[in-house]
Formats: sequence, C-alpha cells, structure tokens
Amino acid sequence: MTGSRFLCIIDTMIKTYDNTVPFNIQQIVYNTVLNSLFRIKGWEDRDDLDINGANLHSNWSLEDLKESRLFPYVYNLVLEDDDSKDFDKCIVNLTKPGDSYYTHTHGDDTTVVLYYVNLEWQDGWAGETLFYDDERNLMSAFEYTPGRILKFSGDTPHTIRPQSFKAPQYRFTISVFFRK
Repeated sequence: MTGSRFLCIIDTMIKTYDNTVPFNIQQIVYNTVLNSLFRIKGWEDRDDLDINGANLHSNWSLEDLKESRLFPYVYNLVLEDDDSKDFDKCIVNLTKPGDSYYTHTHGDDTTVVLYYVNLEWQDGWAGETLFYDDERNLMSAFEYTPGRILKFSGDTPHTIRPQSFKAPQYRFTISVFFRK
C-alpha cells in the first residue's frame, strides 16, 4: 500500500498506514461522525463511572461503518495478515481538551483498527496514541495525523493523550474491533 509504514515494538506489531483513505472518503467519514449520536458512558471494562470523567462514544453497527465508506479500507488491512476477520464492534470516540484516560487493553483475541477522523491537525495540538510494554513503560507514541490508520493486537496496553486547548474542541477516532 502506498504510504504504509510498519513499526515493531518488542514482540507486539503496531502497523501504521498513511495516505490509504482518499480525502473525499475522509470527508464522508468525518461528516458521518459529526452526525452520530453520542452518549455519555464509561468503558465496558471499568465500573467506576465518574460523570465528570465520563467519555463520549457512539456505537456503530457494521452497517453504519459501511455507510461511512470507511469499511473497505479497514477490512483490507485486517485481511492482510489473515489473523482476524470477524467484525465484533465499532466505537466512535470523542475526546475534549482536559479529558483523562487510562491505560487499557482489549484482550488477546482482538485485533484493533484505529482511524483518525479529524480532517486537520497541527503540530502542538497533541492527541497522540501511546503504547506501553507489559510493565507499563512507554514504548511508542503515534501522532494524531488525519486519515491515519493504526492496526494492533488488542492485548497491547495503550491510551490516548487528549488534545491541547489550542486544538479543535473535538478529537474523533473510530475503533473497529475484529475477533481472531
């Protein structure tokens, strides 16, 4: 694929893909996200919902993902390794400056494909995705780059760094989960 880059972290492979989703499709995805129904909820793996620290999410069905026109780009990356093909779920995440997030995993039976939705992002706006080793030492940080896709195993500890107050009010990502 054009613009593909690969990074190997110890025994965990995180692949990053730039320039794989055409800009006209990025615009459609962005507009679809803007029209999504967001709700306040906690994470599925946490039971300590603090309404002041709650996260805004939109649950998308497979049909929603297909209607956004992002699905073929995501699915082709999953087929690349032939490790997981079964769609599990799709979550659109909305972050705001000042939000806080926890290091977490999604299980070793999951492949995660993460897409950065915003159409513009400037240096200094933060919003990176951070990856850790099993001892919670920072191993890598991936800049929030419009249209970028990250693919990684769900057992890789990770979190996000919220955007700065100079950045747009909302930072959007789409997380697509496939079962191995």
